[in-house]
Amino acid sequence: MATATATESVPIETAHEDMIHDAQLDYYGKRLATCSSDRTVKVFDVIDGETQRSAGGYTLKGHTGPVWQVAWAHPKFGHIIASCSYDGKVLIWKEQQGQGPTAGGWNKVKEHTLHTASVNSVSWAPHELGAILACASSDGKLSVLTFKNDGQWGADIFNGHAIGCNAVSWAPAIQPGSLIIPQAQSLPNQPAQPASLSSVKRFASAGCDNLVRIWGYRDDSQSWVEEETLEGHTDWVRDVAWAPNIGLPRSYIATASQDKTVLIWTKDSPTSPWVKTALDPSSTITSPTSTAPLPAGKFPDVVWRVSWSLAGNLLAVSCGDGKVSLWKENLKGIWECVSDMNIGDYAAQAVISTILNRAFPTDPIVGEEDAAELREESGHGLRDRIIELANEAIVEELGLGDNAEWGIGPGQQQTTDQLLDAIDRGNFPGGRVGRMWTIDPIDGTKGFLRGEQYAVCLSLIVDSQVQVGVIGCPNLLFDPAQPHLGRGAIFVAVKGQGAEQVTLTGGNPNPLRIASIPANEISFLESVEAAHSSHSFNEHVSALLNNTRSPIRMDSQAKYGCLARSEGAAYLRMPTGVGYREKIWDHAPGAVLIEEAGGVVTDSRGQPLDFGLGRTLGENFGVVAAGKDVHALVLAAVQKAGQEEKAKA
Repeated sequence: MATATATESVPIETAHEDMIHDAQLDYYGKRLATCSSDRTVKVFDVIDGETQRSAGGYTLKGHTGPVWQVAWAHPKFGHIIASCSYDGKVLIWKEQQGQGPTAGGWNKVKEHTLHTASVNSVSWAPHELGAILACASSDGKLSVLTFKNDGQWGADIFNGHAIGCNAVSWAPAIQPGSLIIPQAQSLPNQPAQPASLSSVKRFASAGCDNLVRIWGYRDDSQSWVEEETLEGHTDWVRDVAWAPNIGLPRSYIATASQDKTVLIWTKDSPTSPWVKTALDPSSTITSPTSTAPLPAGKFPDVVWRVSWSLAGNLLAVSCGDGKVSLWKENLKGIWECVSDMNIGDYAAQAVISTILNRAFPTDPIVGEEDAAELREESGHGLRDRIIELANEAIVEELGLGDNAEWGIGPGQQQTTDQLLDAIDRGNFPGGRVGRMWTIDPIDGTKGFLRGEQYAVCLSLIVDSQVQVGVIGCPNLLFDPAQPHLGRGAIFVAVKGQGAEQVTLTGGNPNPLRIASIPANEISFLESVEAAHSSHSFNEHVSALLNNTRSPIRMDSQAKYGCLARSEGAAYLRMPTGVGYREKIWDHAPGAVLIEEAGGVVTDSRGQPLDFGLGRTLGENFGVVAAGKDVHALVLAAVQKAGQEEKAKA
């Protein structure tokens, strides 16, 4: 399963000589800029999730003090980085393009020296507004640099916060609510014209006066004016982040403070007041120094940074205890901590294991999770939330095909010990002989959090042969050609009996058969995350097959389901690191599904996947799944690409 856990983190050797204060990817995620107390900024190329200093790494020297923050400009302005430092300066760097191995490089194109103390934060405005940079300083002032058409930089500087300013964040350029502005009246027989949409220059600043201030630009006075003040924190506000918005009415701002709190500020319309809600980590996050519950609304340590996802629906919170938590607003408007991404996994495994144990009491289970951490006193908050979620699912009214004898339905609530035992039934080590079930309770957790593809996966293995595979994909269109049928598909395969797709309620059964397709028309199915599977290697394979079709990227075993119904013609998963062993629960359901749909699944050496070696696939290296007509061609290209890349290494 592709969960976002610490084991998937990719360490990066930056060669900085002191503490690193910031790291930022560019717009495309292809370049990484870092800054440090060693007074330098470093820039790296990123390929398949790993930095490549030897292939374009640069060290930018110009500051005379620790560099606190870096920010990439939008690529429409070129490759530009802004950096700010304790030395009171803001430097703007631009990469110069050139020919030849020694041409090009990064040059300093602007030095902003109007501040008289440490500059703590820099932030580029939305690209629609132009090349505009906001800066926050310990001298209590804010400044805004604007690149003008004549090649000069204009600068506005004004008082922001008493004592000092810690952070700045721009509002989206598009006016809140503009997406649903009524269309303007049009002449007869002419298409309706959208209402005029004006952009807005506005940003928020966070200060040592415990306040967040919102600033707007007034064209009539050609100046920045304080529009609103947000009061709620009781100590320095360390960071502020304005959420992205595509034009919906509601606006969100997140603020982080020395008082160990994070506040979410919401504004339902341009004329509504800001309403604050405190994130409450007390039920899911424990203090590193105490087993006692955290006070309501308090994090274990000072909260330093907050950052929104690109869609603006997921908030990352960085705390002084060295941990990052993720938060998401549920349909009831309540903010929930989803940072321990195993919460859903634990709850789902508890429910599935409970049902399997009732239906097949002697069958062992190979599951991803175990309850050891939850049994510790320090895990009480996480444990209570998991038990609550599991019981919510267990006691729901019985649906089509459900059976009360499985231990589910109204009145079937389980105790904490019963559900922890259910989770631990997944500890079976696997093996060559006998029956066993595999459970991947939420495969593709990052996709789940993004609101994209994830899957609940189950398989039955008998004497190391997969007999049954089930992959449930709640977010997958049942039929892309008929989107009105909605989302949600379950793929079922039984060895020797074929494969089919049904709705989430078990209706509309549709037999599956992989269609024949020429090798040069193959669309590869691959993981979204480059850390899970090598995108560049897959591109190499495509080139060898003279294939120019773009890959189809999604999380989870939903890829197997798409391949079984002929969306894409091959699934490649080539390891990005040495020594990684695939888990059997990640591929057992998909393998039998593809085989029963008329396809072939092997590793990159052409060997069948071996599900009798324990909890992993052992020495199987990579996964190649495709229709029978093209599998041999794809496998040959995979092997040739491997040989060529090994020769280049």
